[in-house]
Amino acid sequence: MEPAVLEYHKINNRIYSQLDGHCHSVYEIYYFISGDAEIMVEGKVYPLSPHTIFLIAPNVMHGIQVNSRADYVRNVLFISPEHLLPERRHLLTGILSTNKKKPSLELLYEHTEDFHLDEFFYNIHRLDSQPRDVQEMLCPVYYEALLSQIYLLGRTLKPAKLINQMPDKIMEIISYINLHLTEPQSLDEIASHFFISKNYLNANFKKYLSTTVMDYIRYKRLILAKQAIQAGESAMDAALQSGFADYSSFYRAYVKYAGTSPRADMSKFSAT
Repeated sequence: MEPAVLEYHKINNRIYSQLDGHCHSVYEIYYFISGDAEIMVEGKVYPLSPHTIFLIAPNVMHGIQVNSRADYVRNVLFISPEHLLPERRHLLTGILSTNKKKPSLELLYEHTEDFHLDEFFYNIHRLDSQPRDVQEMLCPVYYEALLSQIYLLGRTLKPAKLINQMPDKIMEIISYINLHLTEPQSLDEIASHFFISKNYLNANFKKYLSTTVMDYIRYKRLILAKQAIQAGESAMDAALQSGFADYSSFYRAYVKYAGTSPRADMSKFSAT
């Protein structure tokens, strides 16, 4: 198991875009402190205001765009349920369903100043300077404290709505692709299913997600495969479970995406 990762970024005098999108095999807790930026989630976009907390489930395409040279400051925690004690893992796995009857893929809350989330992130940062045994003892406690605070704010604040900037048809296709992600899918079959041309389909994916349909599917399947490997599955089983038809194509795609081989990741995860 890889350790949870907390990143603090303060970027000065720089405009940049990551709206081409990326995914993670873990949960992401993104706390926006200041700047001029917006976040994209599967084609939906939301301008960020200071003290916004953004929660995103594994395998969800998202990206950030910084629009001006104002200081861009944020904390991001990448965490999986295994980083918590078993009896507390629901604080993470259930956090996206706090205000809904069924889980969401993402959740965003604005105006969280009264909940002092920056102090919780700061306390987690401070553990970096502690000995390894102290970190192993206290990290789960500090993660639980942050997640508990987010749970409480979710009972007080209403989630903000992300703005859907893409056609309803494309949103429908994205939902369909994700629902059938591990099943055989081709560009022709998807376009035929929705009675549209494949050129229209690919052009809109490039416009709103900055990727092609098949690259989107391949990337999502690789995230699923990495999750399976992290959970102890063999590379072959992970490939088949995530929708790859043969191991050779999976291997090439995995090395290109992860920068390492599936078996190397198997060894790394099994050793932790």
